[in-house]
Parts: sequence; structure tokens; C-alpha cells
Amino acid sequence: MLKSKAGFMAKKFPHDEFDDVASHGGRHRVRRTARIRALEFLRILVAAIVVAALAYVGLKFVDAGNLFTSSTTPVAKVSETDIAKGLEITVLDATGVTGTADIAAKKLVDAGFNVVAASELAGDNSTKAKVPNTVVYYFDKADKLAAAIIAKRLGAFPVKQSTAYAGAVTAVLGSDFK
Repeated sequence: MLKSKAGFMAKKFPHDEFDDVASHGGRHRVRRTARIRALEFLRILVAAIVVAALAYVGLKFVDAGNLFTSSTTPVAKVSETDIAKGLEITVLDATGVTGTADIAAKKLVDAGFNVVAASELAGDNSTKAKVPNTVVYYFDKADKLAAAIIAKRLGAFPVKQSTAYAGAVTAVLGSDFK
């Protein structure tokens, strides 16, 4: 045995089947010409177009089945009385003229609203209170739209939130109410 840099190595190896393999001959494929490259590119381009067309047709088919859209049922229009339906409306007269609350309440009842009370706004020592401006008050923020509709029915008066009145909507008629 000879000593090499890597360590001990045998002087002669026995002959086996790996010694009879043909030597490597280099590159074994055909050289690609410009024509072959162009045909390859066209094949890939045609395949991509076919895949894109199939995807487009498939998505159109799925879309036609309305799988990704909501139903197209028409939404019924909601009337003003439907918005305020069921809300308890109180009408308080602060005009100083007797019977004004009854007139306003009748106007609202005829329009389909639920008026539960129509009375005079009591002042100090049970005297009639006078307020210069008509205001429609709502108790909860959810009732703001209903209060605006009622204010419009009475004559386009301002709407404010207040917890001073127990009802959902309270119309306080002032001297400007006609």
C-alpha cells in the first residue's frame, strides 16, 4: 500500500463491471434553432389562450347561475306611517289656546299615527304654559326618523332628543303652530 495525501490507498484495484462503461461523450441533445424556439413559444401561447378561454366561459356559466349575487327581489317601499307605527305619540299644547292639541292629534291620527295623549302642557301652579316655538322631542335615538316625520306632518318643526318626556315621541306645540 502506498501512502497518499488523503491516507492509505491500495496500489491496484480489482477489475469490475464499472470499468467497462463507455466514456462520457459530451452533450447528447439536438441544438435548438430559432424555428424550434418559435414553435415552442406558439405551443405555450395556444395552451395559455385555451386555458384562459375555458376559465372565462366557466366563470360566465357560474355567474349566470347567480351563485355569487344576492337575490334581486324588489324591496317594498316603506311609508312614513310604517316607520312611526306602534310608537306612542304624545301631543302637548303650549300655545295658550284651548283645543290646539286636539286639532294636532286628529291630524296625526288621520295620517295613521298612534297618538296616545293630547293635552295641555301644565305650567307653574297648574296654569297653562306658553312656549314660543313648536318642537318635536324623541326619547331614544332610534326614534329620530319617526320624530322627523311627525314634525314634517305638523308643519316642518325642529326635532330634538330629550329625556324630559316619557313617551317615544312628544310634540310640544308652541305659539308658532297654526
